[in-house]
Formats: sequence, structure tokens, C-alpha cells
Amino acid sequence: MSSGGPRTKRNMPGLLRASLNPWLVRVPDHPERLAFVLHRVTGVIIILYLLAHIVVTGTPAWRGWAAWDSLMTQFNNIWNQIGEFIVAGSVLFHGMNGIRLLLTEFFGLCLGEPEPPKPPYIPPTYRACQRKLLYAVFALWPILWFVAGLLIFGVW
Repeated sequence: MSSGGPRTKRNMPGLLRASLNPWLVRVPDHPERLAFVLHRVTGVIIILYLLAHIVVTGTPAWRGWAAWDSLMTQFNNIWNQIGEFIVAGSVLFHGMNGIRLLLTEFFGLCLGEPEPPKPPYIPPTYRACQRKLLYAVFALWPILWFVAGLLIFGVW
């Protein structure tokens, strides 16, 4: 038995723990969980960037153009470029994974035939076409993020 209690199995953490923090669920050979966590984390990063962007672009309206020029001068540093690099990676992954989710969940691409559930209760679609789409996202995302980094840091 695991440390979750006498009635909790390794990949069944219990309703309370799984619903409060689904990231704690550990299932081996389950890249969909990684995509799930990355999709949430990148979504939070994008929202935080959007809020900061709204505040910064609204600066001339409430503090004047001199404050805008001062702010833009302060943003011209390596830390801002690193932040832009993180946001670019977040937007790329979130967008690509979102397209994958739209294709599978909205348009029904790669759903396959339904099967009766059997242990370890991993849907058969995750072993077929949907997993290939996920691997395509995981393969293309670092390449596009690298290209974005070259553009952001002025190498290219």
C-alpha cells in the first residue's frame, strides 16, 4: 500500500486529494498528465503576462508619456528578454496543445472505437493517434521555442 492510507492505491489517490490537487496523481507512462500540468501552468503565465501588459500599455493614459518612456527604458534589459522568452514558450505550448485538444475533443479526431474499461484504466485513445499528436506537440514545441529565443535575444 502507498502512503496515502490503507485504501489508496498508487494511481488512485482518493477523491479529496485528487480533486484538490490533480497534479499529485502519479501514473507511469502517462505523458497526458505532463501535458495537462503544462497546459495549466502556461495558461497562468499567459494570464499574468496579459494583466501586466494591460497595466503597462495603460501607463500613458494615467501617468503620461514621460512615464511610458521611463518604463520602456527600464524594460530594455536581459531580465525582460528572459521573461519574454518564458512567455513565448508558454504561448507556443499552450497554443499547440490547445489545437491538439480542439482536434480531439471538439472535432473528434483520433477518438477511435470505445472499449470496455479494464485495468489500469487508461483510455485506449491515449495509446493510439492522440498520443502521436501529443508527441508531435512535444517535438515541435522546443524547436519553435528555440527559434523564438533566437529572435528575442537578437541572435537571428
